[in-house]
Amino acid sequence: MELEQQIIDYALKYEPQEICGFVVFKGQEKIFLPCENIADDAENYFEIATDDWLSAHQYDGIVAVVHSHPEGEAVLSTADRQMQIQSGLDWWLVCDGQIKQFRNVPHLVGREFEHGVTDCYTLFRDAYMLSGLDLPDFTREDGWWASGENLYLDNMAKQGFYRTDDGVKVGDVILMQVGAEVPNHAAIYLGKWHQVLHHSPNRLSKRDLYDGYWFKHTHSIWRHKDADHLNFNGMLNDLAMTYYAFGECAY
Repeated sequence: MELEQQIIDYALKYEPQEICGFVVFKGQEKIFLPCENIADDAENYFEIATDDWLSAHQYDGIVAVVHSHPEGEAVLSTADRQMQIQSGLDWWLVCDGQIKQFRNVPHLVGREFEHGVTDCYTLFRDAYMLSGLDLPDFTREDGWWASGENLYLDNMAKQGFYRTDDGVKVGDVILMQVGAEVPNHAAIYLGKWHQVLHHSPNRLSKRDLYDGYWFKHTHSIWRHKDADHLNFNGMLNDLAMTYYAFGECAY
């Protein structure tokens, strides 16, 4: 907490400019390594000098890239996500006197399927993380739905989700039942053009229209109790960047 408060205080000192830097290991201790923001428009962007990147690599490991959004949203922008993936690092974002931590994850669209690694739950979890809520991961065997387990229904309420019949809203989780006795597939409702984000076995993660096949196999719709305090622009910002790469509708 002391480290996070140090970063928050530093960001407040330099408002309205964005700050930037690194959290690094110095031995076993995590420390904040502030850097000069060399962006031409430092109130809306940040840029870290090459020498500062090299200096950060002289420590005992980089934990995260740090920057702030003094007047912006508490989620990574489309440009932030592009740079995060290029950096290969977690990012910490200072906004509204708090720090949000964002794991470095692949783009939400275009992922190869690997059960338990990059599957429909991974996509669900990462979309929510980018929107401000980092759900836990858990070990799951392929075919769990055929061996007496009911992982989605056993865990949704425990993680703060409740079943709703009040229409479907952006960010809602749609559980589907595909060739099984229990719900075994999850999709995230995106709203625009009645689309969902999901990841089926042996396919790349993608957007799909929520109609026909997927509507027919819907089991239930779930909403997080804190949905009104999440910012689903976080996941939509990532999806906007993959429009041209995968030929899909942009947001």
